[in-house]
Amino acid sequence: MYDLVYIYEFEGDLSSKASLARDADYIGFWHEGAYSFLFYHAPKKELFERLGLAFRSELAIRHEDWESGAPLAPLRVGRIGIHQPWNGPTGAPFDIVIDPNMAFGSGFHASTRGCLTLLDRLFAETRPRRVLDLGTGTGVLSLACLKMGSETAVGIDSNNLAIEAAVRNKRLNGPDERLHLIRGDASGFVDLPADLLIANMHFAAIDPLTRMDGFYGKDYCLVSGLIRSEGATIRERIAERLDLVDSFSENFWFTYLFKKRETAGP
Repeated sequence: MYDLVYIYEFEGDLSSKASLARDADYIGFWHEGAYSFLFYHAPKKELFERLGLAFRSELAIRHEDWESGAPLAPLRVGRIGIHQPWNGPTGAPFDIVIDPNMAFGSGFHASTRGCLTLLDRLFAETRPRRVLDLGTGTGVLSLACLKMGSETAVGIDSNNLAIEAAVRNKRLNGPDERLHLIRGDASGFVDLPADLLIANMHFAAIDPLTRMDGFYGKDYCLVSGLIRSEGATIRERIAERLDLVDSFSENFWFTYLFKKRETAGP
C-alpha cells in the first residue's frame, strides 16, 4: 500500500548506485535527463549519509497527489475492473491487478479512464488482435486489451520506472507471455504492425508521432492525455486521415478513438 511517498532528487544518472539504496521502504528509481529520483515509504536522509549520496531535494507527498488526486481503491469502468494487490477483485468481467508504483496508469486519472471507457466500447464490437501501446506506463491498457481478447500487445515506454512497474503488473496478472514490454522512444516503434495503436501521452510526445506515416497504418487509433486546445489540434490532424468514431472527455482531458478510413471502390 502507499500513503506518504518520500521523493529524493539527485544530479546525474544514479543507475549504477540505485541498487545500494534499496531497503524495505524502497519503492522505485527514476532517471530522466540530468536528474535521478528515488522513492520511499519513509524518510531516508540517514541512509544517504551512510552511502555518501548527496541529494538536491526531499519531497513528501501523498501518493494520490502524484497522479490523479484519488486514493488507490478498486475501480470499475464498464466491464473492466482494476484492483490493487492488497485489495480484492472487483467482480468485473475483465478484472486486472495493478500496482502503480510511481508510474502513471492507476486507472483513476481522467485520461486513463477515458481510454478504458473507449476500449470497453470498442471490444464490445470487435477484438483487435495486435495492440501497440505507446507510453504504456503501468501496462494497464495493454493488460485490459489482452483480458478482453487481444492476442498480443507490445508496450513501449522510455521511462525505466514505468517498464519496471509494467513488468511487475504482467507477473501479477499471469504472467501473460502475450505482453511484450520494451524500454525505448515511441517514435522508434510506431511502424510496428498492429490492429490497434494506443497513445496515452502528453501533447509534446503525441504531436511528433501524428506526423509519421506509421501512425496511420493501423485499423484503430486511440489517443489520450490531451487537454483543451491540444486535444483539438491532435484531433483535427488525425481526422485528416482517419475517421473519428468515439470520444470521451472529463475535467478538460480528451480521449479520441479513430478508425482507418475506408477507401472508395472502383
